[in-house]
Amino acid sequence: MIDAATVREQFQRFSRQWDDNSLLTDYADLVRRYLSQPLSDSETAWAYQTLANVLACSEHAAEAVDVHEAFERWLPGNSPRLSATFPHYPATDASPHATIGADEIRVHFLGQSVQFAAAYGAIGRYSDFISKADAALAGVTPTPENASARFYAVRIYMTAALIAGDFEGAERYLRAMHAIADEAGAPELASLQAMALLAEIDVARWRNDEGRRSEKLRQALSLLEEVERTGPADWLRGYRHELAHLLIQRRSYDLALPVLDAKLAAGDGSHGDHGYAWLMHAAAVWKVTRDRPRTLALLREARDHDPRDLTNDFRTSAFEDVQDDPEFLQAISRSG
Repeated sequence: MIDAATVREQFQRFSRQWDDNSLLTDYADLVRRYLSQPLSDSETAWAYQTLANVLACSEHAAEAVDVHEAFERWLPGNSPRLSATFPHYPATDASPHATIGADEIRVHFLGQSVQFAAAYGAIGRYSDFISKADAALAGVTPTPENASARFYAVRIYMTAALIAGDFEGAERYLRAMHAIADEAGAPELASLQAMALLAEIDVARWRNDEGRRSEKLRQALSLLEEVERTGPADWLRGYRHELAHLLIQRRSYDLALPVLDAKLAAGDGSHGDHGYAWLMHAAAVWKVTRDRPRTLALLREARDHDPRDLTNDFRTSAFEDVQDDPEFLQAISRSG
């Protein structure tokens, strides 16, 4: 018998190594064996959801879809309840924290990651994904309490539509995001409206609509200035990160640098455990200032805050002129 503690322990071990397919495959085997045992409704739902995501992230799209459809067959007549926040462990009705029930789990399952949302499309079943996503959304009673969960699931649906080249579908989900944001109560209203704006920038990028992209980036920067002027907000950290990412994608390093500097200076004074955030910051510093010591220090932080080897990301980013520089490679490589 495999106990829940073992499954959780292994999940935590692998949760920051989603690019290692061999480790994920091993974990998928563990969760399959766990699912074969008698489990509570909530434990079963969590295991199905986690297994599908692990399979999708390890490039086993067809198997991920099979697991989701097995979950769909299992769900009727059962009453799972999961935590509303990652990693969405099983919860009870008496939990003091926000939880989600069966209908909301259906919505979240489909939108738990871009990799899972894209799995249906990867095996030629994108239309099935859209049908399932729309049906799941229609089955949830909208409330201010579940606005955030619905919003972020729909954002993933939107990205799956973009990947599939379904731009009209992406626009439809973008409109749904704006509508959900407008429904939300304080304090989520402002944060969801801000994130919907960033999603619109992503849609414009995918559609090669540079005019729309430029205008929405201008609005996003203006919003950032306004919020910073009127007072701190809990959601600014994530907003700065995503805005900087969109600016880096556009190669607007001069605009991204002050956003990243502000993010680094805020709160606990770090980019946290996001190696990519440190790498973005290094790229902006290098492109704008050519400050070699500071760039190297940021690259070391990127390496030390990410379990992966970021050398390939370094070679495909803003460091074309130093991608073979031994000192830069030593700073970013985990083997260096």
